[in-house]
Order: sequence, then structure tokens, then C-alpha cells
Amino acid sequence: MLLLNTTVSYVGARLGRLRARQDGVTAVEYAQMVAITALLMVAGFNFLFQNVSTAFDDTASCIAGPGGSTDCPTPSSRP
Repeated sequence: MLLLNTTVSYVGARLGRLRARQDGVTAVEYAQMVAITALLMVAGFNFLFQNVSTAFDDTASCIAGPGGSTDCPTPSSRP
């Protein structure tokens, strides 16, 4: 019985020290920051690609046909 009590005390003390340590927490936090940054970058690039693609499509439709599209801007005259 004494051996069991000693073992439980030892394991409890070791687990208490492991819980008190915070060495691994910083690595997990850095991994989360990298994952969130990568997610935001992918979302930003996707948004930017859609806007650029729409702008090129609009420009292409304006210059494609002889009459162009009705929503094409008129050329401005420069002095």
C-alpha cells in the first residue's frame, strides 16, 4: 500500500510540474498565428484576384466589339 501511495504522489507531483510549465504554449500560439495569417492572405489574394479579373473582363468587353458595351466609359479629351 505504501508503494501505491508513493507512486500516486510521485505521478501527481510530476503532472503538476508539467502543467505549470508553459514552454510548449508559445509554439502552439505561433502555429495559430501562422495559420490565421495564411488564411487571411489566401482570402485577400482571392478577393484581389476576383477584382482584377472583373476589371480585365470589363475592359475586354469594351474593346472587343465594334460598338463596345453600353457601360464603357467614354474617352476623355486631354489638352
